[in-house]
Amino acid sequence: MKFNDIVIDSTHGYVIVLPLSYFISKGRRAKGKADAMPYESFRIINIQHRGGNAHSLVVIKSRAIQSNPHHIAIFESNGRNRFCGIRIMDDHAISQTQTKSGSKTKIKSKTQSTLKNVTKAYTSISPEYNINYGTNTYNPGYCGIYSIICIVAFRCYRSRTGTLWLAKWTKLLMYMSQFIDRNTGCVGVELAARVQEIIASNACSCAEDEIAELIRACLAIKRNDSCSLVL
Repeated sequence: MKFNDIVIDSTHGYVIVLPLSYFISKGRRAKGKADAMPYESFRIINIQHRGGNAHSLVVIKSRAIQSNPHHIAIFESNGRNRFCGIRIMDDHAISQTQTKSGSKTKIKSKTQSTLKNVTKAYTSISPEYNINYGTNTYNPGYCGIYSIICIVAFRCYRSRTGTLWLAKWTKLLMYMSQFIDRNTGCVGVELAARVQEIIASNACSCAEDEIAELIRACLAIKRNDSCSLVL
C-alpha cells in the first residue's frame, strides 16, 4: 500500500506543534495520518516553511518501535533536541476531576498549555543531536537526502518484526553522527553527498540498490569513537 506524502504548513513558525491525534486518532474514526499504516511501513512528511523552504521527515510504523504504545516514530535529521522542527503534545490523555455531588462525575479535558510533551517518545529513531549541519558548500540542505537514506535502510532491512531494521538503523545513526568539523559537518553529510551523486547518475531502481550497497559498506566500518562529537 502506497501513501501520499503528509504535507504540513509551518509558514508561521520554525517549530510545528501537533497533537498526537494528528497521527493517531483518539476515537473510533480513523482520521490520524498513521492510523491506516500497516506495520513495517513508512510515510514521508513534507513541512513547508516560509519563503518556499521545506523540511523532510519520515514517520515509520514498526513492531520494533517500543518507545510508545502506537509503535510509530519520526526520523528528524535535525535531532531530538534544540533543532527539532516538530513537537508532539499528548491530547489522548484527559485529567479527571471527580466531584461528588450526588452521582455526577466531572471530566475535564486538558488544555493545550497542560498537555504533556511526548516528542521524545515519538522521535526515538532520530539522532539525539543534529546531523544536518555544515556550511552551504558541504551541506546545501540535505534533510531530503537524509530521509532517502532512512527509507532505503528501512526497505533494505525491514522484516516481519522490524528488529533487524531498527538495529541496523541505530548503528547507522551512530556512524553518521561522527563529527568532522563545523564547516564539513559530520560523516552523515559526506554520506548524503554521495547518495545525492548516486541519485543524479542513476535511474530510480538502480539508485536504490546502489544506496543500499553504500549503507551496507558504512555499517561494515568500525565506528571511530574519538570523532563522535556532534552539534
